[in-house]
Amino acid sequence: MDIEAPLLGSTEGWSLVPVARWLFRGGRRISDPVELVEGLAQQLDRAGARVDRLAFMSHTLHPQLTAWSVYWTRSRGAWREHFEHAGRTTDAYIGSPVQFVQEHHQPLRRRVTPQAEDGEHSVIADLRRDGMTDYAALPMPFGSEFSNVLTAATADPAGFTDHDIERLAILANLVSPFVEIIAVRRAARGLLDTFVGPRISERIIQGQVKRGDGDRIDAAFWYSDLRGFTQLSQKLPTDELLHLLNNYFECCAAAAAARGGEILQFIGDAVLIVFEIGAAGTRSQVCEAALDAAIDAFDSIAVVNHRRKRAGRPEIRFGLGLHVGTVTHANVGAPNRLAFNVVGPAVNMTARIQSMTKELGEPLLLSAEFASLIRHPMRSAGRHDLRGVASAQELFAPIRD
Repeated sequence: MDIEAPLLGSTEGWSLVPVARWLFRGGRRISDPVELVEGLAQQLDRAGARVDRLAFMSHTLHPQLTAWSVYWTRSRGAWREHFEHAGRTTDAYIGSPVQFVQEHHQPLRRRVTPQAEDGEHSVIADLRRDGMTDYAALPMPFGSEFSNVLTAATADPAGFTDHDIERLAILANLVSPFVEIIAVRRAARGLLDTFVGPRISERIIQGQVKRGDGDRIDAAFWYSDLRGFTQLSQKLPTDELLHLLNNYFECCAAAAAARGGEILQFIGDAVLIVFEIGAAGTRSQVCEAALDAAIDAFDSIAVVNHRRKRAGRPEIRFGLGLHVGTVTHANVGAPNRLAFNVVGPAVNMTARIQSMTKELGEPLLLSAEFASLIRHPMRSAGRHDLRGVASAQELFAPIRD
């Protein structure tokens, strides 16, 4: 007795059996959603299905994105798109078949008529332009509360049959766990990149998860700190204070990332950034990049401050120290609460240099070791005793045009 056919829909017409067999034998090893939708489209073709457009939409956990989709069309092939949180308030989403399926957890079918109909969503107009005649949006259930969606369209003049729709609904359930695995992996990597940074994220993914895992790195270090933050936190409303902090952090992060730097830690209103030496270049090259990033950050903040001043908001002032050295970059903490951290005199030295920017009235100061590695014109800011450092240190400030 053949039990496969009833489980996979009607025996009339094309069969889902070879498609399901491919999914469970090869599809489960696919980690790229574009590769998955391409492979599935090929299998549907071989099975004789009349599908000319196929897509998955998956909700995601990400501070900037609400969902991602992959699309395949016979004329274009496969591609991926991402949707920001604001996307749910746009005309592209409101009133769409995808919104209906997500909110009602029910399938939706729309025949694409030759002429536009009153009240039809723009997606139907797009399908008509591409020569589609029939369209189905189907729930693709995950283990979470969010409803994800598989869509399919055909250019066949006769459209889909009822048996086609039945099999496509079964297909949505079949492919759902494979898309969910990909979605969970992508969400995990995205959250790691966001909350611990790409460099540490990669180390965690590669297995450095035990307390004490880590290595020695040679790097240029940036430590910056806001001026007057205590007073600002006392007089500004919470939303205004967070807006100021985010303005400051965003400018620092963008300037550093453009030059190969990565944020290691936010420490209250301070930020520690690393420019690792090695694959990124020589010590001199990396230090030049770190200094350029620091100058870029001050220039960006100047633009932000111009807007803030016009809006009657307090300006952002901060001090920044730069140093270079070798530290231990390791997984430290309690057995059940770990964090990658940098440990060593170089980090402490960078923080102490930053603290001198306040005393000397210099917004940007460099160590002698750092200054000796760059070509940018410098002037000495004198020798100074730094807390926790054995001997007096000569500090330098860049000469700005």
